[in-house]
Amino acid sequence: MKLTTYNLDRWQKELQSAQDELRRIDFSGRLLRKDHTLWKEQDLEISSRLGWLDSPLRMAPLLRDYQRQAEKIREAGTNLLVLLGMGGSSLAPEAISKIIGPVPGCPRLLMLDTTSPVAVEAAARLTAETGTRPLFLVSSKSGTTTETLSLLNFFYHREQEIRGPEAARNFVAITDPGTPLEKLAVELGFGLTINGFPDVGGRFSALSPFGLFPAALLGLDLKKFLEPAAESFRLLNRKDSLHPGLLLGSILGVLAGAGRDKLTLLLPSPLRSLGRWLEQLIAESTGKDGKGILPVLENLPVSEESYGQNRLFVFYELESRPDLFWQDRLEKLKQSGRPIIHLSFAPEELAAHLYLWELATVVSGHFLELNPFDQPDVELTKKKTRELLSTGTLISAEGNLLSDDEADLARQLKSFFEDNQSRPGYLALLCFLAPNDNLDVALDNLARQLSEKFHLPCVWNYGPAYLHSTGQLFKGDGGLGRFLGLVDDDPTDLTIPSLPGSPALATSFRQLFQAQALADLAALKERGRSVMSLRFRGQPVETIFRLGEITRKI
Repeated sequence: MKLTTYNLDRWQKELQSAQDELRRIDFSGRLLRKDHTLWKEQDLEISSRLGWLDSPLRMAPLLRDYQRQAEKIREAGTNLLVLLGMGGSSLAPEAISKIIGPVPGCPRLLMLDTTSPVAVEAAARLTAETGTRPLFLVSSKSGTTTETLSLLNFFYHREQEIRGPEAARNFVAITDPGTPLEKLAVELGFGLTINGFPDVGGRFSALSPFGLFPAALLGLDLKKFLEPAAESFRLLNRKDSLHPGLLLGSILGVLAGAGRDKLTLLLPSPLRSLGRWLEQLIAESTGKDGKGILPVLENLPVSEESYGQNRLFVFYELESRPDLFWQDRLEKLKQSGRPIIHLSFAPEELAAHLYLWELATVVSGHFLELNPFDQPDVELTKKKTRELLSTGTLISAEGNLLSDDEADLARQLKSFFEDNQSRPGYLALLCFLAPNDNLDVALDNLARQLSEKFHLPCVWNYGPAYLHSTGQLFKGDGGLGRFLGLVDDDPTDLTIPSLPGSPALATSFRQLFQAQALADLAALKERGRSVMSLRFRGQPVETIFRLGEITRKI
């Protein structure tokens, strides 16, 4: 791994001071001693959230058992892993799967982190195909995650209908010891329960059982995979040089404090899943107390004149497959004088990169004077979702209905953007739509168009997944975001059955999906954010492109 920086001269005094401070206060030593005062004097709980530090070493005694369980699962004919999870419990396994991929002969992984009935129905069809032998990984640190348990209830009931009494053997729980999910797994007769580490938070769990048991099922040599991260941990004990994670974190923290808090990630397409993992790690960890580092995943190039003075760029380059287009883009950014962090990437070093960013994130929290291990604003949307479901007040989205009147919609959008021009910040598309690759492309295009049009960073993600990711930052930062909710109007619905010990919060996925969308829009408005919502009719991809055309004419 190689880390190079460009155009940081104007902040050199502050950066040198920060790095001198890390040495003077013995940040590495105190971190290894789990000293909570590195972030908050009074928050003693922080010390119990630092188990991720030595997780690459703590995993060693478990690896042989994981490999043995993986062999048994493969021998049983499993050829599809269906991961039911949200946020940190699912994004790391997905990144490992997409960047390294399953070993030939091992099952592929399908990650399901949505309550969209359209997406759930598509996954159900896939698992029921002739010749498909699925294994369901039910992943929740707390064992109480609403979306995960709703998906469990649905697929468990469906598997019982298809496979009879043996269906439970096709489920594995990945959860902390003593959680309701662990108890439920015993009662239902799951084939296996894998316990996480209670002192490792969800978004820091990539190199813990939550990330590594799925990796074992994909056929990875876990000892080899973990070694670069274990070596990175050992580097923390060395006093002769500053650990790369501490160096990176000081840059993130200092430049965010100086207003460069839009961390623009330029990643080649094979690393897109790493970007989503980074997004939830950084945003949820730093977006609070009126502050926040917002990751901006730039999947399509934006013109240089669209960039404001709030950007810090991270450029990732694949060592084995340099991309001439993105290399040219890097050279232009260097020539423009914009601050850049340049990282080289080899797939065999993925664990080291995950560990690097975990370290960098907590170091940036030190300089921003916030607790990177809590998520104080996440509960607000959960509370409002429960209220909506209990009162049954699920009517249309507050805001606007996307209709055939393009002129009216253009006026609404123009008013929304112009009313907020005095508050430059960023734009977020909150997409309560069924995820698919074509829609990804359409949303990338729309984000680029909006960035070009209004000279603002534009981010997008699917709901409810973003509620476990950037949702914390959207409510906890300085309040400069503008939020465009895109809510589908597809009539597809699926019942959510109740299981003994796992009552369903909602009776159907459509009900839950809509409640989560409306609840978060309401929560953002309650926090004083600028919000507009559009309810989609017809095909989402076509509607997104149409919305882009309307935006261009404003």
